[in-house]
Amino acid sequence: MSVQERTRSVQERPHDFSELFNRAVAACAESQRIVGLSSRTMRFARSSRADAVRLRRAAVLMRDTWTEAEAVHSVLRIEVERVACAMREAGIDDRAAVATVRAHIRFLLYDGGLAEQDAEPVVARASLWVEQIYAAA
Repeated sequence: MSVQERTRSVQERPHDFSELFNRAVAACAESQRIVGLSSRTMRFARSSRADAVRLRRAAVLMRDTWTEAEAVHSVLRIEVERVACAMREAGIDDRAAVATVRAHIRFLLYDGGLAEQDAEPVVARASLWVEQIYAAA
């Protein structure tokens, strides 16, 4: 069976990507966007020499944003690992599994209108998790 046939057969089984997986992808992308916005806001506050109170407030908000982002990414990691394990057990090779997960996540994010700069870090992180699952086997 070729890589394309395996990828196609995996893509035809929508149950591999649960609703939780899809929601976790969307939440990760949104948290990625907010983290980026927080970072830009902090840089702007520093460059405009904002007062100490504003900088402290921005720092607290950034810290909270990072904490929330880590929690959301943990849920996505569990879901990506679940899907990767199912693919590995079904005999799908690692390149096809990575390609399938990347394609699914990109579809969800780009279809949702997310910019590439915010989507690609989520795609890259999920790809790494799939590779780690296959490497551990």
